[in-house]
Amino acid sequence: MKFSTEKKVQIARWLSWILIKLRAVFGRSPIIRANRRGLRWSLDLREGIDLAIYLNVYEPETIKTLAHIIKPGNIVLDIGANIGAITLPLARYVGEFGRVISFEPTVWAYDKLEKNLSLNPSLSQRVKAEQMMLLETEQQAPEFVYSSWNLTVEEDDSTHPQHKGRLMETNGVKGLSLDQYLEEHPVDKIDLIKLDVDGYELSVLKGARKTISFYRPKIILEMAPYIQEEKQQLEELLGELSRAQYRLEELISGKAILMDLKEIKQLCPIGGGINVLAIPQ
Repeated sequence: MKFSTEKKVQIARWLSWILIKLRAVFGRSPIIRANRRGLRWSLDLREGIDLAIYLNVYEPETIKTLAHIIKPGNIVLDIGANIGAITLPLARYVGEFGRVISFEPTVWAYDKLEKNLSLNPSLSQRVKAEQMMLLETEQQAPEFVYSSWNLTVEEDDSTHPQHKGRLMETNGVKGLSLDQYLEEHPVDKIDLIKLDVDGYELSVLKGARKTISFYRPKIILEMAPYIQEEKQQLEELLGELSRAQYRLEELISGKAILMDLKEIKQLCPIGGGINVLAIPQ
């Protein structure tokens, strides 16, 4: 059964409350160190992503699928890295001679990303973490971006009405297109781009046209109509991928998906999304 993001958050609130209360009985903090699937983490059980990692339920099928897509020696971009939930598995999969470049704009999440990298020194050597926001060329980074899913605080004006993310400060972080970034920091190849930027996908792709045309990487991104249509961009996003001569598959099943707005909406649960793999033709 596919749950909406809002329903998943409701379930997570209850689990977080139970765990925090149980730990409080023994005088323990909600902030913990944990080892999950051979990776070390600093986790705050009040946070949705942290809790999912702690419970071993953070996109397990996606992470398993990535293990088959990524090859040793690959160069991978993690755009929208947050606290490193995908960055660290990617660093494992690319091997000793591969590389992951991770981009996270909010100070709050970037600090947690660096902390989790430091706990895995053998993998952190394979990762270049950048606190910046990839957008269209000349587009300014917003002052706030959704990056926290705090499960214990009351909702307010900074809370997204559906996915319940909270806006966090970017503190004047640099906004740059991927094309511009790679002009300053060239690489030999790009094998995969993982893109999870909560509605800014179209901006990132527009700012990466030269990169995509030259390197022809595979691209993993979430199709989430309830987010992307807030900016009235889902149809344009599909058009951008089509013009770049990409085809779509469901990430987990490998089932082909038409570049069709109606089909995408039918595949997504209400208030939710699906991870897709865009493959160069």
